Amino acid sequence: MATVAVKGLNIGQVTSTTLMLIAASAFLVFNIPLGVYFLCYHFGAFGSEFGLSQRIFFRAASFLSYTNYSVNFFLYFASGSKFRAAFISTFLACRRRHEVANFGGQPVV
Repeated sequence: MATVAVKGLNIGQVTSTTLMLIAASAFLVFNIPLGVYFLCYHFGAFGSEFGLSQRIFFRAASFLSYTNYSVNFFLYFASGSKFRAAFISTFLACRRRHEVANFGGQPVV
């Protein structure tokens, strides 16, 4: 993997900037279709009838919009070491509490 040297910035700042640009791009890509749908609906581009093509377009655009949330999670998990460490420690702590409670130990509160 090639490293990018930017004058005056450390590698953490470049990585954060790259992650934010990717997350913002994903947000736009996944949410623009729903925005287009609502604009077309508002200005009457679909006509007065709620037809099959309009329902399919709305459902596909909504699905893409909801997909943005899961894509962001995986983007942050894949690229953010602090996010990954916090996520893992949170779920390992929950798992340890569950194991202690289920095997007769004292639960950690």
